Amino acid sequence: MADGKMAKVRIMIVDDHEVVRSGLKAILEPEDDFDVVGEAASGEEAIAQVAAHRPEVVLTDVRMEEMSGIEACRTIKNAHPEVNVLMLTSYSEEEAVTAAIMAGASAYLLKNVGRSELIKAIRGVAAGQ
Repeated sequence: MADGKMAKVRIMIVDDHEVVRSGLKAILEPEDDFDVVGEAASGEEAIAQVAAHRPEVVLTDVRMEEMSGIEACRTIKNAHPEVNVLMLTSYSEEEAVTAAIMAGASAYLLKNVGRSELIKAIRGVAAGQ
């Protein structure tokens, strides 16, 4: 950028639990290079908001009511292939990992991941790793 500032990574948080969304937002917002541009409580809401908020990274829960994060990922990636999706889950089931990757997810993290690991993963995904 002309003013010497780094462009911020635009992030959208998707989880059907408000407490989880709030916690993730509290972790990410203090980072100088992150901008939390949206939140969604469901896969459907996430799909609707991606076009409006233009996130670079969608941080989504795998298991949600009605539409899973995997289904939402597939739909988001089909409509917006430039968006990187990072899946978060409480479960390390091989099937879920495989399904997430098949749906186009860039990465897959367990929810018990540490703060610094999460931040590092988001930066990596945003950089195309």
